[in-house]
Amino acid sequence: MYIIIVGLGGIGKNLVEIAVKDKNDVVVIDRDEKRCAEIASKYDVLTIVGDATQRETLLDAGAETADALIATTSDDSANLMISLTAKELGTKNVATVVNQEEHVEMFKKEGVSLLESPDKIIATHLYMLLRRPRIKCFLSIGGGKAEVFEIAVSGKSSVLGKKISEINLKDGIIVAIERNGDIILPKKDTVLREGDLLTVFAESKAVEKISAIFSP
Repeated sequence: MYIIIVGLGGIGKNLVEIAVKDKNDVVVIDRDEKRCAEIASKYDVLTIVGDATQRETLLDAGAETADALIATTSDDSANLMISLTAKELGTKNVATVVNQEEHVEMFKKEGVSLLESPDKIIATHLYMLLRRPRIKCFLSIGGGKAEVFEIAVSGKSSVLGKKISEINLKDGIIVAIERNGDIILPKKDTVLREGDLLTVFAESKAVEKISAIFSP
């Protein structure tokens, strides 16, 4: 894909790394010349020092033919203007960071894909790491009614060596198993082994109970 990334803060830099590793053609826009020079020294990307809220800057970046643009600046008004201009120019997919919760609806009305309040997401993850140390990663969905989370099967787990059909998960479903770097789609006769990393979908109220089953 041909991707334009606007902003070289923490999110933008990580996006560049991910996009380049996935062998995409990447153009980066940032007002800071030093940031652009630094990223260009690390990755094979085209950098543009400029203001992405200006139509001419996006045209220089090839927004009219780009497959995607991601705006990651700390200014929501700038992100919105960049996103709308990119859509107008013909960028196929546009996504942005929304820093202030009160601005979310405004972005949704304009049909822009968004990541809400990255700082809040990070804070929530850190809190959950402390509250639920057994859980590796989680995603809250349905307004907090359900979660998708990862948990490893420990050597002391009561489910070790059991088939999935033998495990009573009333409020959850195992949707994937990562084992030795491979992804397994679980079946009723799949036997759980020590070190298996399970991706589980469950109601939020049942997460603690389910996590205790796999990793006591």
